[in-house]
Amino acid sequence: MTKMNEMKMLSVLYAEDDTVLCEITAKTLKLLVDKVYSVTNGTDALRVYKNHHVDVVILDIYMGDISGIDVAKKIRLMNPHIPIIIVSGSIATEDLLAACTLNLVDYIQKPIALNGLINVLASSVDRLKLHGFLLVMINESVSYDFQSKVLIREGEKIALTKNEINAMELLIGRRGQIITRNTFSHILKEEMSDGALKNLILRLRKKMGDEHNIRNLPRIGYTLI
Repeated sequence: MTKMNEMKMLSVLYAEDDTVLCEITAKTLKLLVDKVYSVTNGTDALRVYKNHHVDVVILDIYMGDISGIDVAKKIRLMNPHIPIIIVSGSIATEDLLAACTLNLVDYIQKPIALNGLINVLASSVDRLKLHGFLLVMINESVSYDFQSKVLIREGEKIALTKNEINAMELLIGRRGQIITRNTFSHILKEEMSDGALKNLILRLRKKMGDEHNIRNLPRIGYTLI
């Protein structure tokens, strides 16, 4: 799976008090990742972090109510490993020193260039994989753990066969796209009859406990919604 596909699975919290810049950058992020929670102040950033699954945090350093540094400190107390990126047009020496204690992925300057955004997200993926925290939410009760190669359903780990793992990662990596039987055969490195593929998908649905996330398009293929 390519780094861009891995980035496409991320859920990102983005806080920026400049509403125009927040909207522009959030739109760019939505092209790169699966889910973006964009907010314009530190209070909302903390609220979103506490109430939603977030993989990566991107914070403007200077926000009206709570600074990005203070938000990062609070998040660090809750999660010592989550990737955090600080953003600013300029930074004072004391803020830079404070940021250095937070185990940041990076500090980037405004305006955020596309390549810079891609680089910090790629670094975030590497950090998540290093600590075994790259989880992809399939639905509210089911996620997939790329580190241990298992489904997690309501807190219970569910083992997968090699073919089920490859099929699951193919579906996740191309979420929303239609995947044909020939593509499944290529990725699984074995010829898949319609019946064999149907049985594979049936097993995945059963282990997920949901028949609706993997949609069948008759005579075309399957897609993860």
